[in-house]
Amino acid sequence: MQAPTDIFAKHLPVRVVLLTGPMGSGKSCAARSFQQLGVPVSEADLLARAIHQDPQHPVMEQIAQELPQLLTEDGCLRRGSLRTVLTHDAYANRRLLCLLKPHVLAAIRQWTVQQTAPYVIWETALLPDEPGGFMYDSALLVHADPQIRLRRVRQHNPDWTETDITQVFNMQATLDQYREYADAEIINQGSIMELEQAVLQQHLTFMSHWSTQ
Repeated sequence: MQAPTDIFAKHLPVRVVLLTGPMGSGKSCAARSFQQLGVPVSEADLLARAIHQDPQHPVMEQIAQELPQLLTEDGCLRRGSLRTVLTHDAYANRRLLCLLKPHVLAAIRQWTVQQTAPYVIWETALLPDEPGGFMYDSALLVHADPQIRLRRVRQHNPDWTETDITQVFNMQATLDQYREYADAEIINQGSIMELEQAVLQQHLTFMSHWSTQ
């Protein structure tokens, strides 16, 4: 287990596990398994969606000024923009991340300070050193072979082509980059039952470290 990555993390009331990995790796399934074990989970994607689908949120005015091509007439982020715009515009993708991430982190922090469990899960595909930084006590990597990940993404996004998905994959960190930060990893290429068993083992490890601290 590593030391918290910044001063804020040292003052959080609970331990934080960063659950990370590339698209299609099964992070959400792993997160649900942790939830079934009673572990609070915060999903960065859901928090980001709540922000960019709220035209009244303060950051949306800045996005409108810098990246108007990503917004609908109502001032929300255009659905499908990840596939239709951001995969072809590295600057827009990076800039959108820079604008949203501080607000997502603030929402995660606000949620975290309200928790009383020995530890919580923050689910995200981002790396800790990307703009804004993450604060965590341990990082758990979930991953699978690219072809398995591609098949999973196609199942959830039937209108995406293989080219669309591959472009999104190429925008994300490599497996080696994820592994630089991971304290443990789950290879999620089997059944749901196998994933649940792997999550249980990680949960028991975390509890043995933190339940009495």
